[in-house]
Order: sequence, then C-alpha cells, then structure tokens
Amino acid sequence: MAKTIKALTAAAGLLAVGGLTYLLFRPCTLLMFRLVDALGATAVLGDCRVWASDSRAWLPEWFIYSLPNALWSAAYILTVEALLAPSRNKVAIAGMMPVTGVFTEWLQAAGVLSGTFDVLDVVAYALPYLAYIIYYAYSIKTA
Repeated sequence: MAKTIKALTAAAGLLAVGGLTYLLFRPCTLLMFRLVDALGATAVLGDCRVWASDSRAWLPEWFIYSLPNALWSAAYILTVEALLAPSRNKVAIAGMMPVTGVFTEWLQAAGVLSGTFDVLDVVAYALPYLAYIIYYAYSIKTA
C-alpha cells in the first residue's frame, strides 16, 4: 500500500510540474487556461507569469515545450504501474498515453492535426515508456 501511495504521489507531482510549466510559460490560448479562468485565478496566474518571465530567457525550449509531455507520460505510466496488478496487459495499458502522444505528433507532421510537429515531443512521450518497458522486463526476469 505504501508503494502505491508513493507512486501516486510521484505521479501527482509530475503532473503538477508539467502543468505549472505550461501555465507559466506557454501561450494563454491553451485549454488549460480556461480552467484557471473558471477558478477565478487568472489574476494570480498573471502575477506568477510576470515573475517567471525573467527565467524564460535562460530556459531551453525543450524545457518549456517538450518536458511537460515527458512528465505527463511518466505520470500516466506510474499510475498504471501503481494501480494495476502484474500482467502482460499492464505494459500495453501503460503505453496507451505515450503511444497516443507519439501518434498525434506524427499526425501533426502529416498535416492531419493542427499543431507543430516536434521530434523532441516524440522523444519526450516515448522515453518514459521505453524506460518502463526495460524496468518491467528486468523486474519479471529477476522475480
């Protein structure tokens, strides 16, 4: 039980950091900002964005645009790992979000979806899943 709580807490932290990165540095036209507005926190967020704007100059673009995808992918995988019993399906279920993210990036590249294709986004979605596959294979082999 403690392991599950730790994994879910880590997943919540990853979601929070990814979301905060979006809220502080991404354009205000994104869907997430509607939630902030509905909560009545737009003024507070505006102040936080002004405070964070100084750091934007030295932050690499991948931190702002790709890192949240990696964090959200890892959070999803941690949640699946924590909540599902061991099975072969667990690896497939853990891959649903990262594979969907990679697929949407390629649809953007093909012009089917709006957005900007970025190979770093593909890596950001895929890397946590690849790490999980290696972890899972190792844990099965040593069990």
